[in-house]
Amino acid sequence: MAEANVGLKDRDLQAYYEALLALYAMPGWQCLVDDLQKIYETGNALEGVSTVEELYFRKGQMDIIKMIVAQPAVTRAAYDILLEDDNA
Repeated sequence: MAEANVGLKDRDLQAYYEALLALYAMPGWQCLVDDLQKIYETGNALEGVSTVEELYFRKGQMDIIKMIVAQPAVTRAAYDILLEDDNA
């Protein structure tokens, strides 16, 4: 990884971010994301929701799926900011 050459002063933090980025590059991560996106597409409809409680439960599920799917982009952005700050 090119990031290893740049480096953060906090090596534990650098290792943390590099481990996450390596995880997101794994084929298994993409399989998980693909499955979650299918669940999102089918679960993001109101069919079968008959109570307010079910509606809020479904909303919570969809929010969690969106959060997991967005993790690679969020992690990359945070890591890039840390690298910029560390090199400034």
